[in-house]
Formats: sequence, C-alpha cells, structure tokens
Amino acid sequence: MNIVVRRASDADAEVVSLLNADVQSLHASALPERFKPLGPDTFAATTARTLLGNPMNLVFIAEVDSEPAGYVYAEVVHLPESPLRHAWNEVHVHHISVRPAYRRKGLARALLDSVRAAGHEIGINVMTLQVWTFNEDAQAFFRQQGFTPYMQRLWNRQSP
Repeated sequence: MNIVVRRASDADAEVVSLLNADVQSLHASALPERFKPLGPDTFAATTARTLLGNPMNLVFIAEVDSEPAGYVYAEVVHLPESPLRHAWNEVHVHHISVRPAYRRKGLARALLDSVRAAGHEIGINVMTLQVWTFNEDAQAFFRQQGFTPYMQRLWNRQSP
C-alpha cells in the first residue's frame, strides 16, 4: 500500500467534497439536530473550492495507490493580543476524514503530520482541534497523536 499525502489544489474541490461524506454521515447520525444529512448542499464542491482558495487554510489529501482515501482541513489562526491575553498563533484542524476501508493504516496520522509540518514551516507549533464526545474512536486516535485537553466546551440542552 503506497500512501501519498499532498496539498490539495482548487482542482480537488469535488474530491474534498466527496471525502467529507463519511464524517458528515457520522456526525448527522449522532446529532441530527446539529448536523445536516448528506445531500447536494452538504459541503458541496463549491464550498470546498472556497476553502481551498483561502490562503489561511491548509488542506491535504491522502491517496492510496493514487486513489483519494482521506483529507484534512485546517486553518491558520492568528489571535491578537487583548487586555486579557497575549497574542498567539495556532493551526486549528476543522475536518479530518478517512474512508472506512483505509482506516487504521496510518492515513490520519500522515494527514496530521502534514498539517503539523505546514505549521512548522510558518513558525506555528501549536495545533488544536475539537472532537465530539460521542466520537470515542477519534478521541482515542487524537490522544495517541499527543493531543491533550486544555479546555472543555459544555452545553445545556433544554427542551422547549
């Protein structure tokens, strides 16, 4: 199995859109009141093209034997100094998805490594992400990759 991770280009918008389907389905199943089911407007190629056109975004595609098998979308975030905090920069991972047939083969790690390397190239050594509590597999994977909690986001859902 030959894994190649490459920076996505505008020409990859359709591929990125299609690769998002697995993670979108997972989220929509777990939280249908928050996430839309798959459909023609759910992370369409036009949306992916907009992401790819933003120079603050880092999008990589993992290919196995020249077939697209996963992708990651991250954003370079510059947080300015405020009266309460120092300025800092981070790379925030918004999406990562690997097709089911290619999971547990090192693709997600290779995608994160590519994001981490891109961050280092521009002098940013902090990578952040959010993971839903229902996604225990993702939590375990991110812990294996050295991620640790530094903040908790809580909610209170009340019925009407």
